[in-house]
Amino acid sequence: MPENNDRINDLLDQYVNKTITEEDFAELFNYISKEEYKPLLDDYMKKLDKVTSPDADVHHVDWNYMYQNIVVDKKERSKTAIIISLAKKLTIAASLVIVGYLGYHIYNKQKVPQPTVQIVKKDLLPGGDKAILKLADGSEIILNDAQKGTLTRQGASNINKSDEGFIEYAVNDKGEQNVYTNTLSTPRGGQYRLMLPDKSLVWLNAESSITFPTAFVGSQRKVMVTGEVYFEVSKDRTKPFVVESEQANVAVLGTHFNVNLYPNEENAAVTLLEGSIKLNHNNVSKILVPGQQAVFDANSSRILLRNVDVDNVVDWKNGLFIFEDASIKDVMRQVERWYNVEVKYVGKTPSIKFNGVVSRNNNVSKLLKLLQAAGNVEFNINNKTIEVKPISK
Repeated sequence: MPENNDRINDLLDQYVNKTITEEDFAELFNYISKEEYKPLLDDYMKKLDKVTSPDADVHHVDWNYMYQNIVVDKKERSKTAIIISLAKKLTIAASLVIVGYLGYHIYNKQKVPQPTVQIVKKDLLPGGDKAILKLADGSEIILNDAQKGTLTRQGASNINKSDEGFIEYAVNDKGEQNVYTNTLSTPRGGQYRLMLPDKSLVWLNAESSITFPTAFVGSQRKVMVTGEVYFEVSKDRTKPFVVESEQANVAVLGTHFNVNLYPNEENAAVTLLEGSIKLNHNNVSKILVPGQQAVFDANSSRILLRNVDVDNVVDWKNGLFIFEDASIKDVMRQVERWYNVEVKYVGKTPSIKFNGVVSRNNNVSKLLKLLQAAGNVEFNINNKTIEVKPISK
């Protein structure tokens, strides 16, 4: 038996009693990520079994799959998300692993058959860099098919596709008087990056759009958006940057922020990473400071301000799904947009919460396997439809 077994038992007690701190959670994760500690965990589970009701509503878990895909892969995951707060992400990952381990033992005690995942032979690829640029005359450029270099000219700007694959508007004739309106939009299964004429950077998530002028003239820099968009706005104190949408308007001078304004989400959200923004929604205004998120819905003038882990909010642009107490419907709405599928719920919608860090570069089968391992839910792919149903007990 390895050393520190008393400490590990104490940490497990804290976890089960929901009193564990983030620092202690990270310590526990460090232990359970090592094969040598699995016998100690087995002993703890046996003791837990004795006090667990066989009728308890528990998560059904394939522990081996969870261990291989979350614990063993933690180094690879960290390589793809350098800006993420490591301690926070380890805590989330540990939550999946520990819940998986506890659930596995309780599940075996109940002897409920492990469901078969009907997804491997019907896999779907993840989304990628796909977008359409609509020009002022109504013509469109399919950007994922376009060659690198100068694509066309609109007003004072050359529209270039960079070596990195994003679109940039390079103003090269400040004497040009004509200003045109362009729209960049991503389909389901698409994302894209854009540099505006003022050198502000924009990331579009799937099923999103931004409408903007080919040059910013006048007293404001104004754009219109739908869906989810992340901004890094270049500073210009003489010309505020204004983001308009059906749900709200956001005014800034120079800052980093994310807007999530999908019409099928229960609430809209604006999150500030850096700088300061003023949010206007239904004649109500709020000033946000870094680390705050404003949450609101279209049918109310109420705006809720809360502190959030801002890295988690924007990890979609870094190739990650971050789930924190996410319902199955919250998760599957993201799956619909990123994998370009429809989701159908069969029977009672599972009332479970998901916590975890998963790469958006996975095929859908791997993501669904992880979700199935973490909760009492199973999936089946039928062409471009994913069926979601609770596990039969």
